[in-house]
Amino acid sequence: MDSHKNRFSSSYINISLYIMIAKCKLAKNLNNRKETILHIMQKFRLLLVMLCAFSLTVFSQENESQEDNSDIIRIVGKLTNKQNNEPIPFANVGVIGSYIGAASNLDGIFEFKIPGKYSEKMIQASAVGFSTFTAKVSECTQVDTLEIVLTPKNYNIGEVEVMAESLVLQKRIKTALERIPDNYLQTPFNYDVYYRSEKFENKELNRLREAAVRIYDDKGYQRADAYQVFKERGYRFLQVRKNFEPASLADGSTFLDELLEMDIVRSRGNVLNGNHISFYDLKLDQITEYENDSIWVISYKSKRPMLSNTGDYYAKSYSGKLYIKTKDYAVIKNETHVVATNYSPQGRSFYVNENRQKWQPLKIEYDFSVTYKQHSGRYYLSYVNYKRHHELKEKETGIPKSIDINTEMLITKINTENPEIIEKRAYYENMPFDKKFWDSYNIIFDGE
Repeated sequence: MDSHKNRFSSSYINISLYIMIAKCKLAKNLNNRKETILHIMQKFRLLLVMLCAFSLTVFSQENESQEDNSDIIRIVGKLTNKQNNEPIPFANVGVIGSYIGAASNLDGIFEFKIPGKYSEKMIQASAVGFSTFTAKVSECTQVDTLEIVLTPKNYNIGEVEVMAESLVLQKRIKTALERIPDNYLQTPFNYDVYYRSEKFENKELNRLREAAVRIYDDKGYQRADAYQVFKERGYRFLQVRKNFEPASLADGSTFLDELLEMDIVRSRGNVLNGNHISFYDLKLDQITEYENDSIWVISYKSKRPMLSNTGDYYAKSYSGKLYIKTKDYAVIKNETHVVATNYSPQGRSFYVNENRQKWQPLKIEYDFSVTYKQHSGRYYLSYVNYKRHHELKEKETGIPKSIDINTEMLITKINTENPEIIEKRAYYENMPFDKKFWDSYNIIFDGE
């Protein structure tokens, strides 16, 4: 009896212990659940606050964007040469202390759209070989067309410059190459650019395309060969407008790759190739001025045009002018004229199977001009202009045809902090027209 009673007492104690443990675990689980629920509620409240803040930020940004668009200052102007009253094309027009800018067209006319917050800033118009114009933005809006007259700035070349000219000029170009890491950005960045291209067949316009494009450069101005530079740059289209609807992949393609190749400071396949300097005849053309700094204008002509020093597979003549600052040896402009024997639709550096060509090339030549601009102590690409002229004959019928391509690229914005990484190139653009965007975007003036 006693032993049975003891076993019962022991069992009772064990059961009580189990119940107590179970209660403790249940209480702990309930507490954990309460903590979990409280934690979830805290996270939900935090998420709600963040969503509200994000909504307010987006609303604020939209309002700010609308205010900016509604408060755009529009300046239309014309630049002329004081000496002969001729227009000054491809001049830089910008707000001092910012990178927003425009460029004059072939008639010297520009249209500049400026956010209202810059009304008390200074506007500057400059062109290589001329004096520099500056005035307050608010003062420039008081006339319908701002007439800007620039004075030519050229200096006599002394006899010391002529002696041993070729060796002296080779040294200057090599020094300009050595100074690239000091003068040009060496880290990743974005360019926002305005792109425009026109295609004429027998002098009739049949293709017009304008686009806003974002370009990413993974290495900045760290020089490399053409293939390496190609891999380090990507781009995407932000907005597009055109006078035609693409019917094929070729219709949707652009000349952006070739325009980027013409950035001679970035790539080696041009006159700025240290290994090929001796392949050029060099001459000091003049000493002039740009934005109040003295400039050497060095004319060059290739004695041995090759793909590696021209970027063109079929180049037979390659000549031009380099503009180098005397102060810091920065290359601020290049002008090049090329005569070629053939051309591939894939680009000027590609080979063509002539047996498969429908049209026989009779004459092919082109010009390109590249300008650089200083901002925050570094130089960047500012503007590229590219014009091609082809004269062809249909092989079967002998019917002649001429093709003219005018294309240009104006840098409108630079982002060096947290740039958007764009790994690929968008070879085909297809997006709807956005009128609101184009109303406030800086373009090359077309007279409208």
